[in-house]
Amino acid sequence: MTVKVPWRRLLPAVISLAIIGIAGVILVRTLSTLDPAAVLRQFEATPGIALALAIGLSVLAYGALAAYEVAMLRYVGATMPAWRPFLTSLVAYPLGHAIGFGALSGGAVRYRFYAAAGLPALDIGKVVVLSAMPYAAGLGLLCGISLLLWSAEAAPLLNLTPGAAQAIGASLVVSHALYVGLVLRWRRPLKLKSVTLELPSPRMTWLQYLAGLADVLCAVGVLYVLLPDSLQLGFAPFVAVYVIAILAGLLSSVPAGLGVFESMMLLMLRDQPADAVLGAVLAYRLAYELVPFAWGLLLFLVLELTGRRQPAA
Repeated sequence: MTVKVPWRRLLPAVISLAIIGIAGVILVRTLSTLDPAAVLRQFEATPGIALALAIGLSVLAYGALAAYEVAMLRYVGATMPAWRPFLTSLVAYPLGHAIGFGALSGGAVRYRFYAAAGLPALDIGKVVVLSAMPYAAGLGLLCGISLLLWSAEAAPLLNLTPGAAQAIGASLVVSHALYVGLVLRWRRPLKLKSVTLELPSPRMTWLQYLAGLADVLCAVGVLYVLLPDSLQLGFAPFVAVYVIAILAGLLSSVPAGLGVFESMMLLMLRDQPADAVLGAVLAYRLAYELVPFAWGLLLFLVLELTGRRQPAA
């Protein structure tokens, strides 16, 4: 008996495998010409002030997301002290960034803590959906603005013409403007066949964009300050480089975009020494992902131990 699988179901897997394959070829070719010791030397040669600034930017990013988490719980009408969502975010977001699949991994953390605090499952589901929106909003809007305004600098890095880069940027900016306009004007639930979607309030939408922009800009800043001084590229066009690399990692479905993100950086910053780029990316992962992941894991254990008498989810 032959089972037919619709091609639409296979398409995401095919795209993921294609991205992983291309990234793997780029990474293998680059690593074959590198001395691992040289990469480590570049990492060790990172100025202390750059590392301190990178860690400070990471703290600002997760602080903005923690403040947004508190606003989310108030938005769904949860009656709990602000410290609970604040601390929950400092576990959920770092684990989501480091592990990947943020809505799933971070959502599991939120379900564990909020269900134990008595929040209904429906409200937890709303919080999980709302928690994923700032990153998408900030990432998409920044990509559109950078491609639209700095297409001449960003286009060669992306193997595009300036006109094509501007067209992509304009379409992204317009799509975000249409979404915000829909939020401002349409207050009834949207019905798409059998699915009913409830748009967030205008105030929550602004908070999503503010938190997302703060998170993504700080993340871009972390890597930017760690890159070598020879990089002759302004911060604004570098935003497009970072966003494209992140999107490739997300589409690949590889946890945290490991390998894919590095490959895209090597491809788009091909004028820079590869060992210097990889050393900077290693320091970036340490400051923005591994250190917050460590504190998130430690905080998770502390919250579990102190709340062990509460009912488990």
